Amino acid sequence: MTEIRPVPENYRDPCDRGGRLEEAEIPGFPYTLVYLPAGYDESDGRYSVFYLLHGGGGDQHSFFREDGIFKNMIDHMIENGDIPPMIIAAPTYYPEGTRDRGVAFSADAVRDFGPILLQKILPVIDGKYRTEADRRRRGIGGFSMGAVVTWYVLMAGTEQFHWFMPLSGDCWICGEKGGNKHARQTASLMADTLRNREFYLHALTGSEDIAFPNLDPQMQAMKKEKDVFAFGKNTFYSVLEGGVHDYPDIYRYIFNALPEFFR
Repeated sequence: MTEIRPVPENYRDPCDRGGRLEEAEIPGFPYTLVYLPAGYDESDGRYSVFYLLHGGGGDQHSFFREDGIFKNMIDHMIENGDIPPMIIAAPTYYPEGTRDRGVAFSADAVRDFGPILLQKILPVIDGKYRTEADRRRRGIGGFSMGAVVTWYVLMAGTEQFHWFMPLSGDCWICGEKGGNKHARQTASLMADTLRNREFYLHALTGSEDIAFPNLDPQMQAMKKEKDVFAFGKNTFYSVLEGGVHDYPDIYRYIFNALPEFFR
């Protein structure tokens, strides 16, 4: 477990030199919201990409809300050197025209989204923007249902991604809430899939988060698969005392974990 520092208060305010948001059209899905860091338009350099998935019932604007708090945080992190300038792509796993965003439909949507991300969205982002189209320059993270997507992609996409940040959500490869109901089986299956592959994983949640009872047993079971999940080296697990299932705490998790990525 690593310390989960609070986000500095001034990181909530607009930055002197901030990035901008634009839309990337995705066939069959709503557009992906794309954050481009300050200096992108004036440079000819290439950038790492972090794919960021919202929670159940949300959309591509769930992080980049009108209040601007998350964008301001990222702007400050880049300006102050906490993280390198990067592109952040925020897609949605709900197909175009989706009306039902309940748990059952969302579970199907996140299960089916991995191949869509890998086969449809990555080519669009790499084709439209100056990305470093390399697995060591791609990361993915998500909140709640977005964390479920992150686990699915970990299981299927280590040739395209190296960095993974599941936030307050467990792996459902063995079924809904499988991190609790099938913790040992989930950890074993993940280990069998990832053995001899390189990756970096940092899972974070809160002690009062509704996801904690599902994620924690899975993470404890993963500690027994020592040949794959080397905790403190390629795998990290952090729990915020009193943390709950809401975006303000998720921002705090990202503030702490994202500086570890793309090193």
